[in-house]
Amino acid sequence: RLERTSPQSAEYQVIRTFLEWVTELPWNERSEEKIDLAKAEEILHDDHYGLEDVKDRVLEFLAVRKLALDRAAESEDAEKTDGSDEIVSAGRGPILLFVGPPGVGKTSIAQSIARSLGRKYVRISLGGARDEADIRGHRRTYVGAMPGRIIQGMRQAKSKNPVFLLDEVDKLGVSF
Repeated sequence: RLERTSPQSAEYQVIRTFLEWVTELPWNERSEEKIDLAKAEEILHDDHYGLEDVKDRVLEFLAVRKLALDRAAESEDAEKTDGSDEIVSAGRGPILLFVGPPGVGKTSIAQSIARSLGRKYVRISLGGARDEADIRGHRRTYVGAMPGRIIQGMRQAKSKNPVFLLDEVDKLGVSF
């Protein structure tokens, strides 16, 4: 379609921008998830003073995640007959919700979790989001349409499985 469109056309730049975004996405770049509970505990204790209940809950979450990954890897090894080296995942990415007043360490806990997992970290502030198109992305039919903040975060992290922090979710009440 780009070849058939005249370079002077407004649609030409829209198509070209879309293709550049698609080709620059990290389609095959994936951070290997390695869960070492002792290392995670050390990172959490080094980064945060206090917050013992929160750190214990995060470690419990990581222990369950590690168990699920180990079980998935075992069942995958038992079923593998073609010798392929597919990446094992424990299903959909889990969601952790941190609630509290400003300044108690919600954002830095998320950074510590990403560091302990060995994965990239992306913070997306939703405080200024006007509508869902800011998060999800605009339709390509609009001139100047941009991908959503999630896709932009993946491109920024250069990984298709970073740890996302959707910050300031409480400020989304202005819109639906």
